[in-house]
Amino acid sequence: MKKLLVSSLTIILSFSATSILAEQRMNHDDMKNMAPKAETSDQQITHSAKGTVTKVDASSKKVTLAHEPVESLSWPAMTMGFMVQDEQLLNNLNVGDTVDFEFMKAEQGYVITEVK
Repeated sequence: MKKLLVSSLTIILSFSATSILAEQRMNHDDMKNMAPKAETSDQQITHSAKGTVTKVDASSKKVTLAHEPVESLSWPAMTMGFMVQDEQLLNNLNVGDTVDFEFMKAEQGYVITEVK
């Protein structure tokens, strides 16, 4: 009986010591000066597409385009409205124009940043 008690206490103390040592090794103080990894956000990625202007709405800074598939987003061809980053981009757009354009994701949705 005494042997069983001594063996049990030895095992329990061994696990306790192992836990304490592991806890001491997991001190992350040396990491506090490390710079975080730069994250790539959807809002930083620019996508390109070709489309036909179907509507220009200068009052809401929007253009509607029937665009070809956008491979970078796995989008099929579709017609959708885009905000424009700079309303000056709308000045040269007319219904029926075929344009190459670049856009990115913003808080309010996808925004056209350039029209060629």
